[in-house]
Amino acid sequence: MKTIFTTLAAMLAMSIAPAQAEDAQGVWSGTIANSLRVIVQFTKPADGPWQASITVPAQNFSAPVENVVVTPEQVSFALPRLKATYSATWNAQDGLWKGTWKQGQATPLDLKRTSAEAVKPKRPQEAAIAASPATYTSSEVGFDNVAAKVKLAGTFTVPQGKGPFPAVVLVHGSGPLDRDSEVFGHKLFLVLADHLSRQGIAVLRYDKRGIGKSTGTLRESTTLDLADDAGAAVRFLRTRPEVDSARIGVVGHSEGGLIAPLIASRDPALGFVVMLAAPGVRGDRILVEQMALASKARGASEARIARERALNGQLFAAMVAEPTLDGARSQASRILGEAEGRGELPAGTAKSLVDRFGTAWFHALLRYEPAPVLQAVRQPVLALNGERDQQVLASMDLPAVRTALQGNPRAVVKEMAGMNHLFQEARTGAVNEYVDIEQTMAPQALATIGNWIGSVIATNK
Repeated sequence: MKTIFTTLAAMLAMSIAPAQAEDAQGVWSGTIANSLRVIVQFTKPADGPWQASITVPAQNFSAPVENVVVTPEQVSFALPRLKATYSATWNAQDGLWKGTWKQGQATPLDLKRTSAEAVKPKRPQEAAIAASPATYTSSEVGFDNVAAKVKLAGTFTVPQGKGPFPAVVLVHGSGPLDRDSEVFGHKLFLVLADHLSRQGIAVLRYDKRGIGKSTGTLRESTTLDLADDAGAAVRFLRTRPEVDSARIGVVGHSEGGLIAPLIASRDPALGFVVMLAAPGVRGDRILVEQMALASKARGASEARIARERALNGQLFAAMVAEPTLDGARSQASRILGEAEGRGELPAGTAKSLVDRFGTAWFHALLRYEPAPVLQAVRQPVLALNGERDQQVLASMDLPAVRTALQGNPRAVVKEMAGMNHLFQEARTGAVNEYVDIEQTMAPQALATIGNWIGSVIATNK
């Protein structure tokens, strides 16, 4: 998926009055195709050349740009990895950089001056946490996944008062996520950890390997590797005097919702599991539907969506059938190359898609079957999925989770009305809504999680 990505007198006045030219330094904002907001920041270090960065909030994309050229009347830069360029001329009459974004095709992109504060999204729940007196202590901690030689760094919040306390490990979804599971400007795990710790539950959240202060390499890791990291987090909690080792649970979001029951199936001493927006069917089925919904949200025609669905289904089925990564990459190269040759993909994109899909993590996720693991879990389980989730569809995944857990009398499976993948109250559930929704996590979702954990730990005292 591509990321982004007059009067004669007035003209004469512009040509003879350079004082009307603009200093580019600062933050600028515009929209592509009248809807996709783009933020560009130009900076000029005292001892160096001009620098710039581009952010597309709705796509959770931010990156430095290259080949930055700034004059009083023109700006330009490039983003080579996206094969994109931007160039603009200062329009004094309208007070903006009038320009063109080129990425395969040319699209108008005019930038008007704004401020960092103006483009910063509102996050009232996070602001309330910062403003409220803490009822828990928060400390920086570290622990090791010895077998993988990975050092993981995190934040440990412990309720005030006399312990030992019940505790949970928070396990992220997919992608390069930090301890707060920050995505689209939302610090999901900060809000969840605050809520639980105010209810008397100690919480450990950590940076993924290779992210933040944690060592290791994320790109080369699979879901099973990340499960080993989460298992190390559980073992770390058992060493803490503040924690009641008989009342430790794992809360996993999205891919973390695969990891949480996996840990429980391996560790009978684990107290409970919470699965948030967790897949219930094999990864290839999830991704075919997810990508179709993403195309629909972008306004693609039904015919195009059908073609993409067919191609993705063929591609992922072939990759699943291959037990080795090399075999999966070979199949991806063949299928995507043929699709490019037929004109179904833009010229030159097959190789980049092979690189994107042909990783150990992606191949393992495509092949992962949640049901056998869920059937092996004997601990209490809470499984929640948002009704409007367009990444892990409640209509497809929740019935599969319910079926797999039907032999567990302590399992609770629930669909959360009106909520998306992040458990925000959403209009459609589309990914491009996440950044514009001020709410990080719906109070009803927080209450459901906290109340269920409270009921479980009360019976295990």
